[in-house]
Amino acid sequence: MSTQMSKDIGCPHCGAAIRTQMWPGICAQDNPELRGRVLDETLFDWKCPECGYAAQFVYPCLYHDRERRFMVYVVPNGSGREFQPVDVGEKFPQLAGVKKRVVSSPAELKEKILIFEAGLDDYAVELVKYALAGVLDKKYGGKTLEGYFCFADEGENRIGFSFFPEGGKDPVLRKTSMDAYKKSLEIAKSREPDEGNRFVPVDALTAKDLLEEYRSDKEQETQKGI
Repeated sequence: MSTQMSKDIGCPHCGAAIRTQMWPGICAQDNPELRGRVLDETLFDWKCPECGYAAQFVYPCLYHDRERRFMVYVVPNGSGREFQPVDVGEKFPQLAGVKKRVVSSPAELKEKILIFEAGLDDYAVELVKYALAGVLDKKYGGKTLEGYFCFADEGENRIGFSFFPEGGKDPVLRKTSMDAYKKSLEIAKSREPDEGNRFVPVDALTAKDLLEEYRSDKEQETQKGI
């Protein structure tokens, strides 16, 4: 069930106290219109009716999709890795088997929804994205600041991402084959950590750690002649 609350927010421009509607809990099935607002990136938009000042007001929000069995918790103003993992197994045993992720921005929330609605494994998606970001870094001679999953098409054998290279104004779309995803899925499945019944971050750092562990294991196998 979705939860709604209202809170007075002080406008940073004119100082007016604006009564603002917030959704700390969102159920995709109960409120599909809220899902739509997450995907079109308007859920956290805020505008002062007194002076017209507009900004993004991001607050803690738990998104739940009962049918696809995943939950994503938005923890703003920091990294999802600063979130202290909470094992919800004792209080909520019914959540066992539900994917539970923690993110730090609306864009990351949107990405997780798109990944899980596409029926994909987010560990594998992060591995593909990490590899493509590395290619872009070499091409542009800089650092890829952000990257997000966009689509997957089995029929066309393509998976696509939008990247934001450092110094660039516009996002860069990069696509690769679903074969790359399937290979990444093999790596991910053999090395995914035990999440227990906790909310965990699955991001670029996760992909980096998984890939380094995979390469280390392969080097050891080669040295042993396996």
